[in-house]
Amino acid sequence: MSAKNIVIFGESGVGKSSIINLLAGHHVARTSPDTKHCTLRYEAYDVTIKGAPYRIYDTAGVDGNRMDPSGFLDAVINADKLMKELRVNGGVHLLLYCIKAGRIPPTFVTNYRLFYEFFFEEKIPVALIVTHLEREDPMDDWYTRNKGSFDRHAVKCVDHACITAAANLDPKYKKKYDASKKEVSDLITRNKDTVVDWNGGDGWLGRFIGKLKDLLTGRPSKSDVLGVLTKRCGMEDSLAKDVIHKLHK
Repeated sequence: MSAKNIVIFGESGVGKSSIINLLAGHHVARTSPDTKHCTLRYEAYDVTIKGAPYRIYDTAGVDGNRMDPSGFLDAVINADKLMKELRVNGGVHLLLYCIKAGRIPPTFVTNYRLFYEFFFEEKIPVALIVTHLEREDPMDDWYTRNKGSFDRHAVKCVDHACITAAANLDPKYKKKYDASKKEVSDLITRNKDTVVDWNGGDGWLGRFIGKLKDLLTGRPSKSDVLGVLTKRCGMEDSLAKDVIHKLHK
C-alpha cells in the first residue's frame, strides 16, 4: 500500500513537529526545518495512522515580518521541488494548517493564502489544527469562540481539530494528549480521499511564471502575480515588485 501524502504548514513554534510525533507515537520529527525565512524547506516523515501508511511533509510558513524577496524566491523554487516530489510519490491528499491557540496572528491569513491559493492553486483542501489547548475544557471551545475570524477573512477549512500535542505536559493532561492523537488521526482519515487528479508537480513553475506575462506587457490583470502577492498573500507592494524582479533575472 502506497503512503498518502500530507503537507503540514504554519509558523515556527506552533507545534507542527509535535503533531507529527503525536501521530507517530514517539519522537521522529525535529524542530521546524526553517526558522529564518519563508524558504519552504521541508522534511518528510513516515507515520502509520489506523494501520495505513502516511508521509507527512513538515514545511515552514511565514513568520511575522521575516518574509523578504530572496526568501520568497527560494520559497517559490522549493515549492516547485516539493510538488514535483509529491507528484512522483502519488500526489498530495490534504493540507494541515497548524496554529497556536491564543490571539490569532496577522500572518494566519498570509500563510493560508500562500499555501492554499498560491502554491497549491486551491486544489487541495485545508484542515485546521489548533495546538496548546490543554488548559481549555473542552478544547473545541476555542474554535467556537474564534470561528468568526476565519469566516471574516474567507479562510475555508474543510475540518478542524483542537488539541494538545506537547509530550512533556503535566500528567494531569495525559488524557487530553491521548484524545488529541485520536482527534488528528480521525481528521486525516476523514479527509484523505478528497483530492482527485491533482497535477501540481507537472508544470507548476511554468504556470506561475506564465502569470507574469501581463505585468511584462504592462497590462496586469486580476490574476497576475502582483495582485496575488499583495492582495492575497498580504505582501507590501514594493516587496512584491522586488520578488517579481528577482524572478526575472
